[in-house]
Amino acid sequence: MQMRFPSVQLPLPPAHRIARVNYVSRTASFAYSFLVVSALMAERGMGVRTAVLAVLTLLAYPHLAYLHARIAVDSKRAEFRNLTADSVLMGMWIAQMHFALWPSCGALLAISLDNAVCGGGKRFLLGLLSCAAGTLIWGALGGYHFQPATGTLVTALCFLGILTYVASLGLFLHEQNSRLVRTRSVLRSSEAQFRFIAEHAGGLVVVLDPKGKFRYASPSHAAYFAPDAYAEGRDWVDLVHPHDRERARAFLAVLLGSRRSERTKLHMIPAKGELLLAECDGNPVHDESGELQMIVLVSRNLNARARAEVDFRLAASAYDRLDDAILICDGAGRIELINKAYTQLTGYAPGDVVGRSVDATRGGLSSERLFQDILESISQDQTWQGNYTERCKDGKVVLLSACVFRLLDEHGTVVHTVWTVHGAANAPEVQPA
Repeated sequence: MQMRFPSVQLPLPPAHRIARVNYVSRTASFAYSFLVVSALMAERGMGVRTAVLAVLTLLAYPHLAYLHARIAVDSKRAEFRNLTADSVLMGMWIAQMHFALWPSCGALLAISLDNAVCGGGKRFLLGLLSCAAGTLIWGALGGYHFQPATGTLVTALCFLGILTYVASLGLFLHEQNSRLVRTRSVLRSSEAQFRFIAEHAGGLVVVLDPKGKFRYASPSHAAYFAPDAYAEGRDWVDLVHPHDRERARAFLAVLLGSRRSERTKLHMIPAKGELLLAECDGNPVHDESGELQMIVLVSRNLNARARAEVDFRLAASAYDRLDDAILICDGAGRIELINKAYTQLTGYAPGDVVGRSVDATRGGLSSERLFQDILESISQDQTWQGNYTERCKDGKVVLLSACVFRLLDEHGTVVHTVWTVHGAANAPEVQPA
């Protein structure tokens, strides 16, 4: 008995961004070229063979070129091959049209701009050489005939086509430039926020290039390593103990081919003191084309964590005996501890808020950005005192009074922010806006 298996149709992979953009412009410009060739054929009485060739190369070819870019293993390289084929075809049509002046100028302008925009000067020169090759090929097959003059209709169509093509390209480049300016602005803001988090967090935060070299290291590295050990351009693996370096290189290799976070534990060599056992979280960052741009690594000292957890449990037990409401955040604003008095005041139990941002319960209130405002204040004055609105667990909004101060380590890095909270004196219940 013959067994039949159901066929499985796999979707085609997405084409590279350059191929997608060029598909639109290629289809439109080649279709317009077909219109110009048709007008020239009517003007000069060209035969059926030329009409068939025009349909195949100017109407069908753009879709085949895009299909080639989609099914190719390297879509970007395939699209560059398409640009070379475009140039050869335009060179052949220049010879086929007997070097008609306006159509030839339009074809040369289009392939020159396309190649220059997509690949720069080298691609521009390659486009011109490919166009010349196409002209030579057609001339060798059918001979060279020179008839540069064109009628009014063909000249007008070419003039309008050139004007439209240049204007469209200019508008496209303007939009790309505007998007680039906006992206740079967002990146500058994101970089500032990233540096702020990194410099106020207790972990070791680094940004590596795709080769594993340092681009940035948070100030917390100074607690463990000599400054030149994590200088820009140095190899991150050099910080790892020799016994774990192969594992570290394998970890980076996995991140190079991954799109998700990976984690490992490594022994690292501090400038002095005991060997450092670190838990490393690696996060690969790709651009919109899928190319790896950088690797963000966050490492935590497991030795210090074990000691800190013991100290933290002792502190939590002591804080629970205080009458004042206490809330403690880490350097990045995540809540680490609240005591019983805070629970009685707001209704929130530790399981409701620990691990969340200190602003998480203030959505829609006037103090929604309170933590950022307080950080800016205590960075200069060391202590902040004032009132703010808080939404309790039962939904009631109350006015609270707080004193906030920061705790620094020996290197001046903010490791904790401590809040002592009271109900504001004679404060009525606040109605949310």
